[in-house]
Amino acid sequence: MKRLFTLMICGTALAALSTSCQQCATCTTTSDDPATLGENMTEEVCARGRNYDDLIKIYERGAWTCTAN
Repeated sequence: MKRLFTLMICGTALAALSTSCQQCATCTTTSDDPATLGENMTEEVCARGRNYDDLIKIYERGAWTCTAN
């Protein structure tokens, strides 16, 4: 019984430590759409862990400039 209880505590602690905090960044670019040509566009990007990193890469590949908040 002690062994099972210890394993449950270790599993819970590991799960709590492995969840990453949500990170946010502000991404900006200048519009190249003829209807809004030259206007600055701003987007707030929030996610956790690898999802955050992937979103930032996608925005930066699209000529956006992202700064962490």
